[in-house]
Amino acid sequence: MSTHEQKVRLAMRAIAFRKTRALLVLVVVVAGLSLASSTASAAAVPIELCAKAGTVTLPGEVGNPVPIWGFGIPTTAGDCSTATASLPGPHLTVNQGDVVTVTLRNALPAGTGDITHTVRFEIPGITFDPGATDVAVGAAPRTVTFTASAPGTYQYQSGGDAGRQEAMGLYGAFIVRPTSAPDTPIPGQAYGPVTTAFDVEATLVLSAVDPAFNAAPDTYDLHAYRATSWLINGEAYPDTNPIPASAGQRVLLRYINAGYDNTAMQLLGMHQRVLARDARLLNNPFFASAETIPAGATEDAIATVPSSAPPSANGFPLYNRQLHLTNGAQTGPTPAPASGGGMLTFIQP
Repeated sequence: MSTHEQKVRLAMRAIAFRKTRALLVLVVVVAGLSLASSTASAAAVPIELCAKAGTVTLPGEVGNPVPIWGFGIPTTAGDCSTATASLPGPHLTVNQGDVVTVTLRNALPAGTGDITHTVRFEIPGITFDPGATDVAVGAAPRTVTFTASAPGTYQYQSGGDAGRQEAMGLYGAFIVRPTSAPDTPIPGQAYGPVTTAFDVEATLVLSAVDPAFNAAPDTYDLHAYRATSWLINGEAYPDTNPIPASAGQRVLLRYINAGYDNTAMQLLGMHQRVLARDARLLNNPFFASAETIPAGATEDAIATVPSSAPPSANGFPLYNRQLHLTNGAQTGPTPAPASGGGMLTFIQP
């Protein structure tokens, strides 16, 4: 090989080395930017909840005001006296990918015997970071951290005292909204696919109250539990809020069954397309006029408002098909009037 050829080959190797090194640097830089972008996209969401006693007034109930235990958000951080127990607890909404930190405080009254009133925080379907999730009455607050990795409709609750705490009202809606890459919310969609797009959103927490149990939660025999108020978002008809929607609009119905009965919700005058259960999309969505939501489960359905006239002057009825449509005890020494009520609302064009 001539000296000239050797010089040409050495020059070509040098050029190739410089290109390879430049490409390697570019890959490292891009990887670093991707890592930084991924880290930056995870928003930190702090939530503070107080579990405490309160009361509600329900139509037709002889025991008004009815005692409850509920979650509330304090208006002054760390001071549960500034929180109000609500039925259900506050609706909580985050974006997919958010790192959520829940600071949980227990301001419930002291328990008796085996009923300790220790709150145990749960969100079925979401995995928490390692660590305890329970906090005793008057103890230091407990911090629970998790990543909202999957969009959907969830229920947060306390599983303490063998279900008595949830029956008293310690539950609420937890919504995770879908995002595209990175940290970009997808507006008007329940999940990632465009087939879950909606125009109007309604979160419906379904539950029930037995005032006799609520009056003595530590000693009441749960075998005798008999609900007399059937509620949507803590209200019985006629106090339930209607769902305003115009003809042609798609209404997302986020059902959360916080009660102890399977609940069949009937929609008159239109069908609802059931698309997800327990925050998991169905492989085969289906249409239904009535759909049963198991106790403790969540479900997402979309109903499109037709242009035809609704079957009622109040709109399209959405109600419990098991006919839990009364308020207050219907038997006994002081029965409530047999009037409409309970788990009923309307989609109003």
